[in-house]
Amino acid sequence: MSAAPAYSEDKGGSAGPGEPEYGHDPASGGIFSSDYKRHDDLKEMLDTNKDSLKLEAMKRIVAMIARGKNASDLFPAVVKNVACKNIEVKKLVYVYLVRYAEEQQDLALLSISTFQRGLKDPNQLIRASALRVLSSIRVPIIVPIMMLAIKEAASDMSPYVRKTAAHAIPKLYSLDSDQKDQLIEVIEKLLADKTTLVAGSVVMAFEEVCPERIDLIHKNYRKLCNLLIDVEEWGQVVIISMLTRYARTQFLSPTQNESLLEENPEKAFYGSEEDEAKGTGSEAAASTAVPARKPYVMDPDHRLLLRNTKPLLQSRSAAVVMAVAQLYFHLAPKAEVGVIAKALVRLLRSHSEVQYVVLQNVATMSIKRRGMFEPYLKSFYIRSTDPTQIKILKLEVLTNLANETNIPTVLREFQTYIRSMDKDFVAATIQAIGRCATNIGRVRDTCLNGLVQLLSNRDELVVAESVVVIKKLLQMQPAQHGEIIKHLAKLTDNIQVLRWEEGKDETM
Repeated sequence: MSAAPAYSEDKGGSAGPGEPEYGHDPASGGIFSSDYKRHDDLKEMLDTNKDSLKLEAMKRIVAMIARGKNASDLFPAVVKNVACKNIEVKKLVYVYLVRYAEEQQDLALLSISTFQRGLKDPNQLIRASALRVLSSIRVPIIVPIMMLAIKEAASDMSPYVRKTAAHAIPKLYSLDSDQKDQLIEVIEKLLADKTTLVAGSVVMAFEEVCPERIDLIHKNYRKLCNLLIDVEEWGQVVIISMLTRYARTQFLSPTQNESLLEENPEKAFYGSEEDEAKGTGSEAAASTAVPARKPYVMDPDHRLLLRNTKPLLQSRSAAVVMAVAQLYFHLAPKAEVGVIAKALVRLLRSHSEVQYVVLQNVATMSIKRRGMFEPYLKSFYIRSTDPTQIKILKLEVLTNLANETNIPTVLREFQTYIRSMDKDFVAATIQAIGRCATNIGRVRDTCLNGLVQLLSNRDELVVAESVVVIKKLLQMQPAQHGEIIKHLAKLTDNIQVLRWEEGKDETM
């Protein structure tokens, strides 16, 4: 092959008879050959007239990029092949250019006319790639060219090209915010698109460029609700978040009349509201609740959103499930919001990172809507294999869910946790016992007696935490706990706290 002499010249002289020659095989990437020689080999392959060699060179270059190696010095050799007639070569050239166009802006500008011709290519992938490269060149001078390209792509026959146009909108907006009005016109046009491929991308562009223009959503609201089930998962998350914001500002809150029902919490707890909504409530509910307020009638578009997002609680994507859970928590009537609990509990079987995010949300939700998660109390029991941060979040949820009925079970569970070898977790458990005693008066004495027994524990952290919690509980009703105070006084000299000196101070 002609590659052998080239390597000989690069070495500064002709290769000797016993000297190895590198790069005979275009597909070989010798481990011990230097980068500049391998790159010279690639440049030579890119300069040939053979499409097979060009394709092999581009495959190797893209593989280098995938492995994290720098291939920016090949930009001049690669960009010349953007006009190659071989479709496979051209695709890989555009993959490379998307990666390095922002770094090599001056060289990319020299080929701007070629990219513009690529926008007219019969192949939709080439048209989309050309627009992607064009929007990656961060030079203000080409803003008018980019704007024209985006407008043309927004009217393209291919939904894939229109999707790429939607992706290019935020890039142009970040480069020149003065183009906002023209970009809003393009967004308005793309919002009317009826294909699922475009929906998620254009909503993302809407959220980044003009989230305040809620009027653009009005006429497309029902279409977005109906398309939602078929959009890709990333797009579903974006659309659900936007529709949640839209619905909270445009529809009446379904919980607006719940305050009138607080006078009879037992009936609300046992689901009389749900019976009313179905028209099958008891005569007692009808006689007390109905005259007290005007019945809430949900807007049909509000109901459409709830109906079309409910199936997505079964999605394999944790992000989609969390987005629907957020929507239902804010927008669903009290009788219907419970459906998200089962879906969120299902996510607790996922990876620890997903569990952490889910538990943070559950901890917040369980403060306002405790009854929603009470049937799943055992799902929040702590396993010995759980990381400490997940254990502490589960403790918070269990504390939020504790009530007069389940407190014996919860305290028995806490009693087990105190024996753990994870001292930070044990300290958090003692704090959780204190919170339960504060919230539920009838178990306060039981918790105090248990905490006093912990004062004889050998671990200083457990003793210090117990003393701090006991002090807070005694301050609530000091007159009723004289015996415990006397007992603590006798233990003062025996409490040895090395690192937590405040434990002994609290006892004093």
